[in-house]
Amino acid sequence: MLSRNQLRCDRGRVLVVPALATMGPMGRGEALRCSPRRSAVLAVLMVGGILVAGCSSVFGPKGTLGPGSIIRGRGLYSEVISRTSDEQTLRAIVQMRYGESIGLLTVANITASLKFSTSVGAQFGYGPSSNFERNLVPLSTGVAYEESPTISYTPVKGERYVRNLLSPIGLEILVLFGGIERGAEGIMKLLLKQVNGLRNPLHGEVDDRAPFDRAVHLLAQLRRAGLADLTASPDAAQAFALVIHGYAPEERQAVQELLRLFKISGSPERDGGDIVLPLRLAVGSGERSRLDVQTRSILDVLHIAAAGVRVPPEHIEVGVTNSALDDIHLPGGFLEIQRSSERPPRGRAMVAIRHHGWWFYIAAADGPSKFGFRLVDTLLTMVQEGRQPSAPVVTIPAR
Repeated sequence: MLSRNQLRCDRGRVLVVPALATMGPMGRGEALRCSPRRSAVLAVLMVGGILVAGCSSVFGPKGTLGPGSIIRGRGLYSEVISRTSDEQTLRAIVQMRYGESIGLLTVANITASLKFSTSVGAQFGYGPSSNFERNLVPLSTGVAYEESPTISYTPVKGERYVRNLLSPIGLEILVLFGGIERGAEGIMKLLLKQVNGLRNPLHGEVDDRAPFDRAVHLLAQLRRAGLADLTASPDAAQAFALVIHGYAPEERQAVQELLRLFKISGSPERDGGDIVLPLRLAVGSGERSRLDVQTRSILDVLHIAAAGVRVPPEHIEVGVTNSALDDIHLPGGFLEIQRSSERPPRGRAMVAIRHHGWWFYIAAADGPSKFGFRLVDTLLTMVQEGRQPSAPVVTIPAR
């Protein structure tokens, strides 16, 4: 196999070519003398060999371009879609802070096509070989392909969009989010307006929500100990319930305080058995053997998230921000969106967008804010539900 060989033909012409396994077992520096016709034939054969070698490097063994495209394409498209979705969510939050209209686009379809091109070139020298030796590329070939994606977007708007944005979050979603072990207390403070008369207002003094905060803290404490769960109700007439179970005598005091805050009548905890409190979406009721809950809307959650945007003081002074969000109560460590006059360095931001001449971003090292952002992003995808017949279709060519 040649590492670099010279094929010498008559009249002093020299052809320098790269090593090819198909050229035969010539040793290093071995010479081959040939006529001009034989030189031309040899050049054609070499071009064909290089084309075959080039195509095999693109297509892979047994034509693996299709699987190769999937390997390369799936990860890249998934990464780009996720990044642009994060940027759209962050932009919506920042625009909400500035009191501006938000617009959402959902990816409907992605189609990619491949275009192939090949090129062949040759250089031959005349005269003494010392004039051009090692300066020519006698034969050159190229095989290239270009991927051209077409991405279709669908605007999110209309009656369904407004209904999803303004409707209270359903009990099923509340129970699903309430089942997340991490940040359970913050999730309840984010999604709930009131429980059995315990109010959790966005505005007002801290004392106004103190009983609610205490009840949610006790519930989170029992959940972390594995003694309380929001789950499907064992009663067929009720869909979901809060079940307090398996608590020991040392937890009885916390259970009693929680039930007292929720204004549950009687003493269902006296025998140490399971306590099942059905959940119902309602403002309140005279019946005190269940939990009447009122949930926030996704628009409310966006307002809370927007209150976590650190806007420049000069924007507040000139009144370009939404002043109604200035005194919103934020659940501890829920979401904080930083600002910078310059783009944050690579690796310092999970996601960043530019708005009104400033950069707004989620710090990559801020775990609680990243978690809160993921919650908001997940809820915001619910607004887009029903805008397309199915999930986005990504079409990647196999040939």
